[in-house]
Amino acid sequence: MSRRFALLQRSLIARMALLSIVFVVLALGWFFLLPVGAHLQRDMLALTETIAQSSVHSALDAVVEGRAAEQELSPNLARIAAINPSFRYFARRGDKQVKFGAEPKWRLIRPTGIPPAWGENDHAQWSATLREGDVRTHVNYRYSNGAMTYVEVSGIENAVTWGLFDVVRPATFWWASKRPLIVAGGVFLMGFLVLLLAVRSLRALTRTVNSFKAGSGRHLLPEKDVPTEVAPLIHAVNEMVARLEHAREHQQLFLAAAAHELRTPMTVLRTRLEGLSDGDVKEELRQDLRRMSSLVDQLLQLMSIGSQRDLADDVDLVETVREVIADHKPLAAREGVEVKLETEVDALVLRGDRGLVKVALANLLDNAISFSKAGDGLEVRVRPDGSIAVRDNGPGIPSAEVGRIFEPFAKNPPNRKGHGLGLAIVNAIMGLHGGTVSARNADDRGATFALRFPLATA
Repeated sequence: MSRRFALLQRSLIARMALLSIVFVVLALGWFFLLPVGAHLQRDMLALTETIAQSSVHSALDAVVEGRAAEQELSPNLARIAAINPSFRYFARRGDKQVKFGAEPKWRLIRPTGIPPAWGENDHAQWSATLREGDVRTHVNYRYSNGAMTYVEVSGIENAVTWGLFDVVRPATFWWASKRPLIVAGGVFLMGFLVLLLAVRSLRALTRTVNSFKAGSGRHLLPEKDVPTEVAPLIHAVNEMVARLEHAREHQQLFLAAAAHELRTPMTVLRTRLEGLSDGDVKEELRQDLRRMSSLVDQLLQLMSIGSQRDLADDVDLVETVREVIADHKPLAAREGVEVKLETEVDALVLRGDRGLVKVALANLLDNAISFSKAGDGLEVRVRPDGSIAVRDNGPGIPSAEVGRIFEPFAKNPPNRKGHGLGLAIVNAIMGLHGGTVSARNADDRGATFALRFPLATA
């Protein structure tokens, strides 16, 4: 629930909808609800008389349209009549009328100011409040479209206590507020359309970004046909990407050149080393040279992965896993570790680089074997969803290190043999394939490393 609320908070459309609702509520409250509320508090008797006249007009309309009988009392009129013994009303239009209480007294009076002959298209209204002692009578003549309506309401001495929602009925609310509602709705609709167009442009940019492939060169967002307000942001992002790409190219060039240049003195060093007499010092120097050579090879391998472009091979993950396990059988046998393969499919083919996939699997197996003891078992599982899991029975990964073990030169424990590039190479290979690599500790003992390849690239 909190996540959905956070998403709504970040949504432009949700923000605009909320602001529009607040604006409509405030406008209606200012122009309609607050005046009605003030009227309720100021003069309840006057409000009772107003509601009575409005209800009589509605009762007459219902009789004329055949929706009610002449003597039916609406709920509002019934409430008024219950506490006003002298309450009466009369209304007539053509040959239809409604009536309650005593006979009308004033309907034969000729209103002043009304033309003697009205045309069919004339519209006129005349109303007055007549007094007879303490009794007030409200009289109203209305002429419209050739029909005369006469309404007479009298005998209201006691006020009914009305609530706000007794007065503000849906029909009344609509007719009293339809103009601000229509205007607010139009403003909201136009704003919604503007935001919709902006969102469509941003989604087009999102599709463009999602179409970028790893290692396919510099990725720049299109700056044409985008909203003017978004263009500066896109331009700034493209400049940032260009600077990052430039820095990355310089870094790769430096590392590749350094690794390449190291090979020559290492070759010379190896030649001179072989000329020394055998002994412990020579063997130690050989081990140091092998570690240096391994580091250079891994750096060059990391650089080649970063500059690779095409994934042109059809790679059968099941077959590739079998080959890597077969290649590691001598090493596993020497360490007393049994490697077991479990696959839920006979074949699983996807698009990729077969050699690099083998490198990634080999690095994971090397890692798992190095953390295992004699008698331990390793399990490699291939699943139909394009994932390969390698589980060992070693000491596991410290919780603080789980998030950084795939970074270059990260070693656990720090004094462990190697250079900390094996898992970084695995991470780079999976990034090139559009996949992921993850690690987690098992519930009982050991750790599981999982490669997940996207099946969409198959």
